[in-house]
Amino acid sequence: MKIPGLMVNLRQTGSILLITIGAVFVFGAFANPPFLRPLLGITCHRLPERSFTWAPGLCARCTFFWVGTFFASLLMLFRKLPGSICIGLLMIAPMALDGSFQFMGLYESTNLMRLLTGFLGGTGFCILLESGD
Repeated sequence: MKIPGLMVNLRQTGSILLITIGAVFVFGAFANPPFLRPLLGITCHRLPERSFTWAPGLCARCTFFWVGTFFASLLMLFRKLPGSICIGLLMIAPMALDGSFQFMGLYESTNLMRLLTGFLGGTGFCILLESGD
C-alpha cells in the first residue's frame, strides 16, 4: 500500500540526495581538488588521455555520467521522470557496452562517444531508480 504523501517526501529526499552526490562528483570532475581525489579515484580510472583537458578530475564517461545524474535528479525533484525500468536499462546499455568493448580491446572509444554514453547512462540511472517503485 502506497501512502501518497510519504512517496512524495521519499522522492524529494532521494532527489536531493542524488543532486548532492552528483554535484560533488561534477565539482570534482571539473575542479579536481586534492581532497576529493581519493573519492574520484575509487569510482574512475582518471586516465588523462580519456579525460577532457578542462575536466581532469574524472574521465569523460564518468564526468558526463554524473552530469546526467545531476540534471536528471534536478528534474526528479519537481516531477516524475518519464520511462520505465526497461527504458532506464536501455539508456545505460550503450555506456556499459562502450566501456566493456574498450576494456576488452575491441576498439578505442572517443571522448565524444564517452560523453554521449555517459550522459545517457546517468540519465538512465535516474530513470531506473525512479521506476523501481
